[in-house]
Amino acid sequence: MIFPEDYKYVGAASEARPGDPIYFSTRYLIHFGGEITIYRVEARAGVGFMRPVRSMEPIASGDTILVYPETVDTRNRAMLIELASSLCKGRVNTVIFRGPDEHITFVHDPDPAAVTEIEILDVVPPRPSWLVSVVGRLVEAGVLGDLTLKFRERVLDLRRFEGDDVYFPCTASGLGRSLDRDRVEVDDPLIVGCEVSREVFRDMYPGKNFRFLNTCPLSNDELAPKGPFITRCCKSERSGISWSRGQLGVVVHWGDGAPKIAEAIRCLAEELKRG
Repeated sequence: MIFPEDYKYVGAASEARPGDPIYFSTRYLIHFGGEITIYRVEARAGVGFMRPVRSMEPIASGDTILVYPETVDTRNRAMLIELASSLCKGRVNTVIFRGPDEHITFVHDPDPAAVTEIEILDVVPPRPSWLVSVVGRLVEAGVLGDLTLKFRERVLDLRRFEGDDVYFPCTASGLGRSLDRDRVEVDDPLIVGCEVSREVFRDMYPGKNFRFLNTCPLSNDELAPKGPFITRCCKSERSGISWSRGQLGVVVHWGDGAPKIAEAIRCLAEELKRG
């Protein structure tokens, strides 16, 4: 697969000949005059912003190239790879894309395996979960587009555990009884929450028998990661790069906002590259 790391490496011209001046950072040149051709180019060494072309190697031309008719986010590498893969049929092996800012790029011989899927492990309600909502907005804003990642949500729906003897951590869930609002008067209640919820109950009702269902994504078998993951935990000491069930992931604090979540995803992407 050839997919320029940045659209600043891609130039466009109506004529393309050895010796013509090109911008010094240009590595690929799209010739739109007559039959469209994409070249790998190299400029002569020297100084100045514009330098003569020393070499031109054709990569794709003619009916092997499809120009995508709509503008797209040219920074969203995962989306462009998967979109190009769906369009490369028959002789077509290359797709040219334009962004709303008129920047241009292309994907040649797209390889969907180059996209890394990250599981978002969280609980609902609310739906979407906070983590799913934030990651979705980061993707939409283009903050993570250069990382060649896609995301898949895996959430545990707490509504299935509602019952007369069940208590959730707090009213924010919008579910049944909660430890911060209701007195626990039933015998042997079921506490559905994380380890902190369990300790809060013990502090509030010392010696009282209870059952416990751990919903923390790092401890719940149903949310055991099947690949790289991001999740959140109310224990700040667990934040950072982490391994769970043999899978590499990153943990953010329960209340972290978009900047810290974006930073955590970038740290995970770097770790995955090293691995």
